[in-house]
Amino acid sequence: MSDVPASVIAELNALDGYEKMLAIDRVTVEHGVTSEELMRLMEMASSETTLPASEPEWDMSISRSKGGVDPMMETSSSPSPGAEALSEAHRYRMGYDPSNEGRMRQSQVEQAIVCPACRSPLGIPSVRPIKVTCPQCMTETLFES
Repeated sequence: MSDVPASVIAELNALDGYEKMLAIDRVTVEHGVTSEELMRLMEMASSETTLPASEPEWDMSISRSKGGVDPMMETSSSPSPGAEALSEAHRYRMGYDPSNEGRMRQSQVEQAIVCPACRSPLGIPSVRPIKVTCPQCMTETLFES
């Protein structure tokens, strides 16, 4: 069916969250398989081993057009008027600005939210109100809470 080694599939099954999504993307490129086929292989491999029933299963399908949002995102069933929060804000401290000012801004990241336009994760300080320009879609949003 595919030339993805079982050891690679086992490593993918051992990962979770954002790291798993990045690894799936890497394996699809390296081995020339679709993400759907790789997910099927991972499900077949994990069904051979017993998983704890209390552990939630995540939909890890990759959509490059959507920007790939972290599956650990905290979502609510009803749309909220404020910003949508993400867990583990420390993972969204981007290192693309090596200047002293850039490092100072990166150290102030205390919250992770989702851009309301493109759903890209953004790291922001806790200062409110704050005007944020998303680097992914260039949408400017004012967050007040």
